[in-house]
Amino acid sequence: MKRTLATVALAALALMGLIRAVQAQEAPDARILAFDKGPSKIDVSKYPTEIKDTYKLFTVKCGKCHTVARAINCEFALPDEWDRYVKRMMRRAGDFISADDAKKLTEFLAYDSKTRKKALYEKKLANPPSH
Repeated sequence: MKRTLATVALAALALMGLIRAVQAQEAPDARILAFDKGPSKIDVSKYPTEIKDTYKLFTVKCGKCHTVARAINCEFALPDEWDRYVKRMMRRAGDFISADDAKKLTEFLAYDSKTRKKALYEKKLANPPSH
C-alpha cells in the first residue's frame, strides 16, 4: 500500500511538472506579447522579387502558430538568430514547415532585418553577443 501511494505521489508530481513546463511554453512573457501588438504587415514592394515572393509564405507559415506581428516586431536581426529561431519553429510545427520553407523563411527574415531593422542589425553586428 505504501509503495502504491508513493508511486501515485511521484506520478502526480511528475504530471504537475509536465503541466507547468507545457504552460511555460504556451504562455509567452510580456516582452514577447508586446511584439504582437506592433504592426502586422511589411511593405515588401521594394524588395527583390525572390524575397518579395517569400513574404506570402512567411505570413502563412509563421501566422499559423503566432501572430505575424511577433516575427515582424521582434528584436532578432542577425541571420544566425533567425536561423536558430526558424529551426526551433520548424521542430514545433512538424511537417508544416519543410526544410526548403525554413531556408526561404530564414533568407526572407534576414533580408528584412538588414533592410527594415537596419539600425538594430548594425548595432548587433558591432556588439555581437558572447556565447
